[in-house]
Amino acid sequence: QASQLEELAYHMEQGWESEVRLVVDAAYPTRSLLLCLREFMPQSRGCRVRLREEVLSGVEEALLDGSADLAITGLVIAAHLGASLGNVEFVAVAHPEHPLHQLQRTLVTADLEEQLQIVIRDSGRAQPRDAGWLAAEQRWTVGSISTAATFLRDGLGFAWLPRDAIQTDLDAGLLRPLPLEQGAHRFHPFQLYKTRQHELGPASQILMNLLRKHALPR
Repeated sequence: QASQLEELAYHMEQGWESEVRLVVDAAYPTRSLLLCLREFMPQSRGCRVRLREEVLSGVEEALLDGSADLAITGLVIAAHLGASLGNVEFVAVAHPEHPLHQLQRTLVTADLEEQLQIVIRDSGRAQPRDAGWLAAEQRWTVGSISTAATFLRDGLGFAWLPRDAIQTDLDAGLLRPLPLEQGAHRFHPFQLYKTRQHELGPASQILMNLLRKHALPR
């Protein structure tokens, strides 16, 4: 342990960071992050990774207030240049026995507006967004994708959720895509941003390059 501390102290003297702060939108596939972090670990030289999940503008706020070195979001952040990480697919889904599926026909917007929609709460505080809400008469807002999926598996409402997060439920038949006339699948481009408040150290640069290496299909 003493040897490891000495080595870390030496790397820090050479400009190597003790920690990289990565803030990621919760909709970004965890599997892609795992591939990246697994490859980063043997190169980290003791550098810690502080991974934090936010939703929508929560990622932007973390980057702008200086609490993130790297940020992944589906939003365009003003005055920052982002690197494309590909598209995240969102699928409109509900329980197989949900009233929308019982109609047994192609669905239009008016059908959805009469049903309960589950929406993920924007974790930002300054200007939270209602992204994806169809102005349905009934809307329940929850704090995470996993909570939304739990509600849907129990037959409560419909929602657009990231395919990566619900693929197991789809395969098991616990959730079923809605046969929408249009908009059944939404593809949102995600970007990787770096802080402008300080220069990135070598560990952050390595992590940034790995995130781009393991980007999603476009």
